[in-house]
Amino acid sequence: ALGGAINVLTKDAPTADLGESRVGGKFRSQYFTNNDERAVGLDLQGARGPVGVRAGFERRIADNYTAPDEATFFDTGNKGTFGDPKYTDEIPFTNFEQWNGYAQVGTQGDFGTVQLYGDYWVNRHNFLLPIGGPKGNANNPPAGIGQNLEHGNLVAKGNLAIGNFILRPRLSLQTSIRQSGQDRRFQPEDQTLDLIDENGGFDNFDYPLDLKTDIYTGRFEMVHPKIGSVSGTLGAEVQLQDAQTRSGGLQPSADTWNVGLFVFEEIDLEPWTLNAGVRGDFRSIEADPTPKTLASNTGNLSNEYTTLSGALGANVKVADGVALAANLTSGFRAPSIFELYANGVHGGVAAFQVGDPDLDPERAYSADASVRVRRDRLTAEVTGYVNAINDYIFLENTNENRGPQGGGPPIYEASQTDVVIPGLEAKVETQLRPWLHVGGQFTVLGGTGDDLGSDGGDGDLPLLPADNVQGFVHLTPAGQGPLRSPRIEVDLKRGFDKDAAGRFEPFSQFDDLEGGPNPPFGTASTKAYTTVDASAESRFALGLGTQPSLRVEVRNVFDTDYRDFLDTYKGYALSPGRDLRVSLSVPF
Repeated sequence: ALGGAINVLTKDAPTADLGESRVGGKFRSQYFTNNDERAVGLDLQGARGPVGVRAGFERRIADNYTAPDEATFFDTGNKGTFGDPKYTDEIPFTNFEQWNGYAQVGTQGDFGTVQLYGDYWVNRHNFLLPIGGPKGNANNPPAGIGQNLEHGNLVAKGNLAIGNFILRPRLSLQTSIRQSGQDRRFQPEDQTLDLIDENGGFDNFDYPLDLKTDIYTGRFEMVHPKIGSVSGTLGAEVQLQDAQTRSGGLQPSADTWNVGLFVFEEIDLEPWTLNAGVRGDFRSIEADPTPKTLASNTGNLSNEYTTLSGALGANVKVADGVALAANLTSGFRAPSIFELYANGVHGGVAAFQVGDPDLDPERAYSADASVRVRRDRLTAEVTGYVNAINDYIFLENTNENRGPQGGGPPIYEASQTDVVIPGLEAKVETQLRPWLHVGGQFTVLGGTGDDLGSDGGDGDLPLLPADNVQGFVHLTPAGQGPLRSPRIEVDLKRGFDKDAAGRFEPFSQFDDLEGGPNPPFGTASTKAYTTVDASAESRFALGLGTQPSLRVEVRNVFDTDYRDFLDTYKGYALSPGRDLRVSLSVPF
């Protein structure tokens, strides 16, 4: 992240001139026709001199999403790979409700900035399962599970100037809750989850699956003064993850400690810019499994990993607006609690998943090279890369099923192999006229792993997206009448066909695999498709002292029948059809 791979910028608290005050805000509303989705939000902010506050909330409610009204397997009987789906038109058990809110207070001055920020997000929804029969079958109706997901975040941070140094302390607390179960469905008629007990109190602990994780993080960075042409950052981070399984057998409770030390330096040697970074991490995981979550090796409930990561990068300007860049990196990822100790049904992939407590950490070695062009009317970039990962962790289909007579969900076990992932990405945008921008991009991605082939040799890696090409046309004509900064946009995406990686692919049971059993409907591999989106937006000068903005967008303009390769529902339902979206924003 220090090298720019990830760059998350939190808004600073607002400020006003010394002795002055200011207040303002923005009202937002949206409506999506595909799933009757309604949203309303309000942002408020105010400042008195160098002290500012900001707060806001959003509420969002949606019914089931709608796919193109095509024939189903029950109409055609077409089965096997690329078989017709089980559900089309209105897809049951896909409704949801969400709300989130945040508050922020901060101040700034010659010393720098200090702020406190908090937010909380709740998502209550249903999830369609592959079990159950067609719609309208009273004896075997569609089946779904209800889920309650919550996430909270509280952060105190500073950006302090101490002499020629900049100090960045940060303390944060994150809370994550996942509750799930077939007998706890989200009820669309009253837009609430069935969480209230017979005494009128909230019962949060009798879900068949109830997971809660608290993450405590302390981080300190120091940006040192420039030494000649060298600038850089040193830092340390300590984190505790307290994962609690309050009910259910998917994964055990566990504590995870991580301590990291890092340094990142950049050298400016015009026309060259060089950078280098190194980070050392120590991580320990201590599991406290119940009998339901014991993995096959019950003696290894404690794991420790000590690793070193590093990166080297270079960027050189070869002409006006043209640069070449290259990077060499090495990184790691320790196995998660789920990968080490899982032992239960995961509804999201319709499978029984089993962890392996003896997994090694993943170690990645990657290289990339790119050409970047930044001219007055042209922006372009081409990047090629290769990523080799030793001990890559994936879920392997054992070709066995859980339950009496093997009639239950397929069993997937955590496994490891060495993989190579090459890729090529390119994008270009040009201004043909002052009012006309056109551009496009493509992504080609491959991946193979040792011993993943059907013959025991190299085979395709699971969970890779399909190759795709995208293009757009942006029209920004001069405003007429009350219109201010109008914009019209048309986007096209071509997703290419993609074969599932055999029995190693999640949802592989929906392809016509040898050894079965395979559901008679749906698919794990997907065909190529093309979708078109279009939108128009503008601000409006109505003489009201403010300029509201209106955006009208149509997703999947031609109501294309398709299944995206990474769509969780591809095995038994189509991806969403046409969707008209209207968004209104009113500042004040």
